[in-house]
Amino acid sequence: MSYQKFARDVGFIGTVQILTSLSTFFLLPIITKTLGAYDYGLWAQINITVSLISSLALMGLSMSFVRFLSSETDTKKIREAVYSILFFVMVSGFLASFVLYMFAEPLATFGFKDPAATYFVKAGSLLILVNVIESISLFYFRVFRQIEKFSYFTLFETFGKLLFILIFLKMGYGLLGVITATLMVQGLIFSITLITIISQIGFVIPRFTYIREYLQFSLPLTPNALIRWVTESSDRYMVTYFLGLGSVGVYSAACSIGNLIQLFVSPLQLILFPELSKLFDQNRMDEVRIYMSHSLRYFLIIAIPAVFGLSALAKPLLGVLTTQDFISGWFVIPIIAFAGLMAGIFQIFVNTMFLIKETRPATYINIVAAVSNVLINLILIPSVGIIGAAISTLVSYFLMAMFCVRTSLKHFKLDFFYLDIAKSILSSMAMYFFVSSFAISGILELFEAVGAGTFIYLVVMFLIGGFTNHEMSLIKRYLFKSEASPNSK
Repeated sequence: MSYQKFARDVGFIGTVQILTSLSTFFLLPIITKTLGAYDYGLWAQINITVSLISSLALMGLSMSFVRFLSSETDTKKIREAVYSILFFVMVSGFLASFVLYMFAEPLATFGFKDPAATYFVKAGSLLILVNVIESISLFYFRVFRQIEKFSYFTLFETFGKLLFILIFLKMGYGLLGVITATLMVQGLIFSITLITIISQIGFVIPRFTYIREYLQFSLPLTPNALIRWVTESSDRYMVTYFLGLGSVGVYSAACSIGNLIQLFVSPLQLILFPELSKLFDQNRMDEVRIYMSHSLRYFLIIAIPAVFGLSALAKPLLGVLTTQDFISGWFVIPIIAFAGLMAGIFQIFVNTMFLIKETRPATYINIVAAVSNVLINLILIPSVGIIGAAISTLVSYFLMAMFCVRTSLKHFKLDFFYLDIAKSILSSMAMYFFVSSFAISGILELFEAVGAGTFIYLVVMFLIGGFTNHEMSLIKRYLFKSEASPNSK
């Protein structure tokens, strides 16, 4: 893959992520203003429970999919591998859904502190099955670099959920409607992707020829799913235990906005790891280093201003997108946004451990982060409330990023572009003070502030030389398209 194609694919995915994040802005007020803080907190709890069990049911096989098939060209081997993994996770996903269904009552009673939530937990148990099978089917398009198809499926899922959730809520189905809409859309996406895969590589009943090799790679990663969940989501259970479902609803709404920072690393990671795997297998180490160095730079010059922007707009964002019950959580957004920046750095550097197939260091890093997260939560949540949960998340991600960078640099010496990062911070500060002066009371004014802030950041970056000549030529080419004059040849 050429650098230009890599950049185009990342840009295409990035555009999709922007559209996806816009749908999040529209979905958040629809759910919060209809369900309220308590039911939204219950939905958040079901979501994080499903995400944990889904990750365990996958057994890390999604990473095996990427690592072993990114450079594979034998159609027979691809067909056997795809259906082996898909059938395997289908069985594990069904069993996991059944277990959650059977233990729904004790989970609702002791985990959610609300026995009445049992009905919704049982309904949500099916989400595990559709999550794992949809995840693997979508990974097919990521691994084989069919980025446009992957992006269209992602958009269809995002806006499909938005549409059907809105319809079911308007019909008065409440939280059950949200769960039903999610099941319908994800099930439909899986059906379409499966038909597309069959049309490309055919169908075969798998013999599970390679599943043992894949599990040997992926199973050591499976505990990471539990450990990462402790770092990312266990604070919701602690907030529920100490403060109740209403508080977890407020905290989750703020986190959903702060976590938008992690969307900026998703386009890179979707394209980066398959490409790094291919380059590494071909022993093109200099190109591995170049891809990782520039991916880090591009992520930071986009994520840094996003952190400043979300911090400046934190209170107006919650005011516009939710109700008065949620605004008290605005101070969580800047902390979670900065934590998302640390998480993005971790995601880029952790690729090193997957490339060299040494996953133990990643496990140890995740354990340190998880333990610190739990301890800090136990100390801070009872005393300072949901801000304590946000601080624990930031500290955990900071530790993950620092330890991962240190481990990665033992294998690849990367360029950090310190001067460019400093220029990005300076430009972001200028943007922050400009945007903070806006009086925002509606969605239109919110978008105006975002647009103005983006313009200020780009102008200041241009004035202080934050973009390279090549980047400036690309900006002129794609943002200010003009036909070259005949005399320019």
